[in-house]
Amino acid sequence: WFQCEHCTHKTKLKSSLKKHIVAKHTNSEDVKWFRCEHCSHRTKWKAQLKRHIKVNHTDPQEVKWFQCEHCSYRTKWKYGLNNHIILKHTNPEDVKCYQCEHCTHKTIWRSQLKKHIMTKHTNSEDVKWFQCEHCSHRTKRKDNLNNHIRLQHA
Repeated sequence: WFQCEHCTHKTKLKSSLKKHIVAKHTNSEDVKWFRCEHCSHRTKWKAQLKRHIKVNHTDPQEVKWFQCEHCSYRTKWKYGLNNHIILKHTNPEDVKCYQCEHCTHKTIWRSQLKKHIMTKHTNSEDVKWFQCEHCSHRTKRKDNLNNHIRLQHA
């Protein structure tokens, strides 16, 4: 567990602790905000702004799609195509996969397996839940709550 030095927050992932510290313990004035030029969305992370624009403001005809050469699968994300090819079209003996011990989920990235386990299989008392202020929906991830609010209540 990684313990926040500013509060009682604990997390299993070091990257999650860094995000927590930036999100909760950094003054707004101290942060360089990345603002979307198409809407009011802003974020503390440049990569999240790029993803936001690609997902929300890019015409599907203008998106660079990554197409699998073995089947009809396509995605907006190169890492998604790489993961698909390795998991679906590569001999399992040739690939080191990380298999979830709780379900059938598998991935080629250990960090993704850790995130999956934390999101899907961690006891609720060990997790900080993000509660929607408009309905009973709650989630373990703040970005999922933001997406829920945008899709359900905007």
